[in-house]
Amino acid sequence: MIDYRYELKFILDEANLSRALSWLYTCTSARAAHPARTVNSVYFDDPGYSAVRDNLAGISERRKIRLRWYHDQDRDKINGARLEVKYRNGRLGYKDRYALPALEQDLLKLEYRDLFSRLHAHLGGDEVFLIEDHLFPTLHVSYRRDYFEGLNGVRVTFDRPITFYSPLSHSRPFDGAAVSYPHTIMEIKFQPEQKADVTASFQRLNLTPKRHSKYLVGLAAFGQAVYF
Repeated sequence: MIDYRYELKFILDEANLSRALSWLYTCTSARAAHPARTVNSVYFDDPGYSAVRDNLAGISERRKIRLRWYHDQDRDKINGARLEVKYRNGRLGYKDRYALPALEQDLLKLEYRDLFSRLHAHLGGDEVFLIEDHLFPTLHVSYRRDYFEGLNGVRVTFDRPITFYSPLSHSRPFDGAAVSYPHTIMEIKFQPEQKADVTASFQRLNLTPKRHSKYLVGLAAFGQAVYF
């Protein structure tokens, strides 16, 4: 059974970040779920940038493929490496995850041009089809994520600061020029049956959720997409 959930995003400047945190602590039961950590995602696309075109065209059913891993203070000590396929249907989404623990030791030493062969080596069976040969790394995004969860299971995350890297074939993760994003992204995730309760809570937040894609924002920062 596919576990769809709503994923609503808010783009926050400093003033609205303070408002959102006040709402979180005074109007919800959400509290820190576990310590903050740094999230890294390397996105893949085809030469026609199909994932970009589908998003910009507003196609409701679409997918993105990314390699994800985490670290705390020392970015060389990574954990949780996995390939993710993220599916969207409007504002509902779910993920398929494929753990890659054997890749963690060497991941930051690999040049991007060698990444596909290593992914093929560590993925097994039917999972290999996810990384067809025509896909290539297009963007690396890194940010700290703070995690909160309410008594009803509603999850709230804050992503800041956000940094984009361009994954050139001869480079390694974190190599090259970095571009910073000035806003915080707050995301609220909940089950479809919780929509009425969560919507009522938004009225006290007095902010409007917006479409937002770190993938498209990052590509736009490097002149590879037009996204507002």
